[in-house]
Amino acid sequence: MKRRVAALAGVLLALGVASVALAGFVHPRGGRDVEVRLMAGKFAFDPPRLTVEAGDRVTFRIRSRDVTHGFAVEGTGIETTVLPGREARVTVPAAHAGKLRYRCSVVCGPLHPFMVGEIVVRPNPWPLGAGALALAVGFLASAGGLAATRRWDLTRSRALRWLLAWRPLQFALVAPNLAVFTLIVVAGLAGTSTGATNFSTIFVWLVWWGLLVLVLIPLGGRLWCAMCPLPAPAEWIARGAIVEHRVRGFGLGRAWPKALQNIWPAFGALFLLVLFGIVITTRPLVTALLLAGFAVAALGIHLVFDRRAFCRYVCPVGALVGVYANVSPLELRARDLDVCRRCREKACFRGGDAYPCPTFQFPGGGLQRNTYCLLCTECVKACPYDNVAVRVRSFAADLGVSRGRRMDEAWLTLLLLGTALAHSVVKLGPWGTVKSWANFERPTDFALYSALFAGVTLVALPALHLGTAWLSRALARTPGFKLSRLFVDYAYALLPVSLGAWMAFTLAVVAPNLSYVPRVLSDPLGWGWDLFGTRETTWTWMPVAALPWLQLGLVLAGLWGSVRAARAIVAEVIAEPRARRRALLPLTLLLVAIAWAFVTLYFG
Repeated sequence: MKRRVAALAGVLLALGVASVALAGFVHPRGGRDVEVRLMAGKFAFDPPRLTVEAGDRVTFRIRSRDVTHGFAVEGTGIETTVLPGREARVTVPAAHAGKLRYRCSVVCGPLHPFMVGEIVVRPNPWPLGAGALALAVGFLASAGGLAATRRWDLTRSRALRWLLAWRPLQFALVAPNLAVFTLIVVAGLAGTSTGATNFSTIFVWLVWWGLLVLVLIPLGGRLWCAMCPLPAPAEWIARGAIVEHRVRGFGLGRAWPKALQNIWPAFGALFLLVLFGIVITTRPLVTALLLAGFAVAALGIHLVFDRRAFCRYVCPVGALVGVYANVSPLELRARDLDVCRRCREKACFRGGDAYPCPTFQFPGGGLQRNTYCLLCTECVKACPYDNVAVRVRSFAADLGVSRGRRMDEAWLTLLLLGTALAHSVVKLGPWGTVKSWANFERPTDFALYSALFAGVTLVALPALHLGTAWLSRALARTPGFKLSRLFVDYAYALLPVSLGAWMAFTLAVVAPNLSYVPRVLSDPLGWGWDLFGTRETTWTWMPVAALPWLQLGLVLAGLWGSVRAARAIVAEVIAEPRARRRALLPLTLLLVAIAWAFVTLYFG
């Protein structure tokens, strides 16, 4: 059986690689001269998408229906400015099969970074080839054995141990971010209302978000939470100290309501955040008010409730980072559980020479996953036995831990996956009508968009996931298993492919727009300054033509991790090998279909 699976996967892998690799060498005989009348307007091209044959030469006759726009083809040097009342002509050679994306290159308003169009050059092998690759990856990941998780203790290093136990460490991490946060709020309140030229939106939604999704989460888990400036002033006020340890602070220290001791509040906040995502990410004032609002909410909650209740139960970014932190290779755990069992003080949880765990975690017992560990290192400082370790382990090791799986986390996972798909359509797609709906230009249109968004994220995707769990149970012939348990357990297998999709999406947003970073450094408020001589820069950091390959790699890597996690989760539930293979099949196919949907959206 394993040999058949490997052989089939090898055939699919060869077909996929061949299809995609040959895309650059498809040259039909001859080639046509194609003329296209293109209208540029806020914030879409009309037509938004056209299909030609490889070898054609496409001449665009471009006019603007409102303000000055630009026309630039990604991965080429083709660019022109489109002035109102004048026609611009540009010829684009469709030399290779695949997809070309063009975008507006002159700042024209809030949605300027997402004003794109597409040229599909046939025969386009990317969707079929990437689909074959996804099937091959799915089959290969579902075969073979599961390797034991290996761990390496970083705190064996004396220098690192000293650094983590150093009391001012967190302040040293938070302070520079707090200064940047202050500048972001000031720029959002006082600077230009155009997001592409304001320090606030560029540094939050390009720099911070890019670093968070592409670096910090996949490599460091909740490392951002250790340096986040939003709750820091509130925590300092509630403690009555900034760096030193004080036993009594100014907060009331009340218990968070038992009915809300979950992440449903964070789920609701995150749903609103992603629903209004295109408004928040393109308006500096909204960005500034949102961040200031988070800081005020954190202050109020810190002064009334015990520890970091805001971070544990309310913060939408913390919830997002928390579930994806299970994929990260970095963990903080007790080094020797026997030492923890003999310990009477439990200083890591209750406090002692340092503050108690701000999210009520106990490294010696209940802490088996990264979801709620903020990496604040208070437990490292508090433990009198030097029994807390920071370790590197295999990616996605926490997904095999059955203890602590929760319904609220499962729904949050589905919301994040649905949002990655929805935002890929809205922000990366060429459809201006959908962008205008999401932009809250008319309440009725936004109501329609809200219904569609909620339908995908809260109804269709959960229903598909539930159907997969039901089919898995039926094929395994284990009707005794609760469907709700499978619904929750199987949701954790979605995390790697979901994170891979978010990384692919973020790369496609960040890479073409990085030239705005040096611009806003010289002119943070959009007032015409040029502090460092970089306001007119057109620098780009990488060949944009490499984006499809990087996106494909990220999605397939996520698919591999998801199928391997699915194998481990199904193995926990079902002991009989044949039943286990039958149960795994629907979940594997769902994961392959999700990956295929993303690559088709990006390349089809």
